[in-house]
Amino acid sequence: FQIAVQGCSHGSLSAIYDTVAEYTKRKGETVDLLLLCGDFQALRNTHDFASLAVPPKYHALGTFHEYYSGARVAPVLTLVIGGNHEASNYMWELYHGGWLAPNIYYLGCAGSVMVNGLRIIGASGIYKEHDYRKGHFEKVPYTPSTLRSVYHIRKYDVEKLSHLPPGVPTIFMSHDWPVGIAHHGNTRALLQRKKFFREEVENNTLGSPPLLELLKTIQPDYWFAAHLHVKFAALYEHSPEKQKADAQSVRKEITEVRKELEKVEVAEPEEERGSGYDGVDVGGRHANPDEIAISDDDGDVSSPTKHVANPDEIAISDDDDGESLAKDEGNPDEIAISDGEGDGGETPNAPRENPDEIAVSLSDEELEGELEAALAQTLSPSSQDSATRERSPASTSAAPTSPAEPKPPSTTRFLALDKCGPGKEFIQFLDIPAPQEQSPPRFTYDPHWLAITRALHPYLSLDFYGSIPPREEQEALVADELVRIKQEGVLVPEDESDPLPHCTPLDWESADDIEVGRVQQFWPTAPAYPGGEPGQWYTNPQTEAFCGMLGIQNKVNPRPVLR
Repeated sequence: FQIAVQGCSHGSLSAIYDTVAEYTKRKGETVDLLLLCGDFQALRNTHDFASLAVPPKYHALGTFHEYYSGARVAPVLTLVIGGNHEASNYMWELYHGGWLAPNIYYLGCAGSVMVNGLRIIGASGIYKEHDYRKGHFEKVPYTPSTLRSVYHIRKYDVEKLSHLPPGVPTIFMSHDWPVGIAHHGNTRALLQRKKFFREEVENNTLGSPPLLELLKTIQPDYWFAAHLHVKFAALYEHSPEKQKADAQSVRKEITEVRKELEKVEVAEPEEERGSGYDGVDVGGRHANPDEIAISDDDGDVSSPTKHVANPDEIAISDDDDGESLAKDEGNPDEIAISDGEGDGGETPNAPRENPDEIAVSLSDEELEGELEAALAQTLSPSSQDSATRERSPASTSAAPTSPAEPKPPSTTRFLALDKCGPGKEFIQFLDIPAPQEQSPPRFTYDPHWLAITRALHPYLSLDFYGSIPPREEQEALVADELVRIKQEGVLVPEDESDPLPHCTPLDWESADDIEVGRVQQFWPTAPAYPGGEPGQWYTNPQTEAFCGMLGIQNKVNPRPVLR
């Protein structure tokens, strides 16, 4: 089962599909599924810019609107999650998940689906503690504050995901990284490439605490992420014995990395350090890319007072105070931006790239050349093929084309990827075993997720304060719904071929094998470019259809009551 995984998309959808097509041409292998890990930017028209959390000078329509309008069609089934630079108005229309365009499916704020029997889970957004326990109170049109808070992950959605059981072949997609995952790969190499992560790595605060809990609970086979604009592979073992043994190792590694970085004021030049996965001595020992160093202790190292910014990042403040980086603290090449209220600082002009211009050069010699040991060993231990950092304007990585040997069930392989752009390691091709072999892949609902959604739907809050019952009560509610959905099934259209499933009569049917396209089909709401109106919200028929299937109220965007 061939999949492609992409880091941040930043509107460059056609460039990503061109890369997939080039890989297929060079390798002669069809990609069955494309996973996009956030910052997708589903801009239907220029009026969606008002719901996109980037300053106006970075407004670029990209190419998604061509897929939305039907001018182009996605060549491969594409699953999408949200990040922190999204057309949040459109994403909210499909809170429960739905087709953003034909063959491009958004997993919602949180969601789980099945592709050829492989469970694929998505968690959209990024973590901010001050918004975590709130409800989904933001409404279109967004204020400068809610434009940022709307993409912050909520406890309600994390609680729903936490009820998904381990033991099923699973891929987890997130935009953020699970907190502490940096200590489970080649931390030293990561900090060589991204020195500005130092403070958070030392404090064990790089990433999302709720995602770490989901990593421990669900124990997926693979976890793919983006957000930090760097390629990084890690291996996380779930056995309690290993976690206990490695708790001290993490603290020791943090101390060693800090001491090492204090000696090195300037990082090695990019051309000298290559892919960044070469072995490096850290504190007198060789950094093992597969070493497992786990700690559940947050903040046991005091934080330096100075913050160094990510030079590749569009640095947008998520805090209401609008605090921005001081000029002398950042990289001279940094695009330092704050859209906080009251920030009048000037920023350099952003380099614009044409998302349609992509030149992929994947020679057999290059593909079989450089060995990125950490990535190859982490993703496919038995592999003799390798991933290569390309020197061409677009960078791709090819993983083994033969299925990997079964891994221990207590291990998760983590991979984060860069953003789409020249010279970036933004895409990875993988051959992952799936329980079913079918082409094109069979895309169905996850019955367990449907039960969870119905069980906890009464607690979906659209108010400022969220509320969810204690864990024991949640478990009882979910258990009851699992029995009910097994016995009763769900409401689906009687006629599978009906082009308007939300208009056809419904019938009860087993939830075990319901194709998504039978219930939800793409239905445009806002006009595609150059149309549209500012400040509009829409009732999405796909959300109506999903709620109708489960017999729940559409709280997200109900049809207006005519008086």
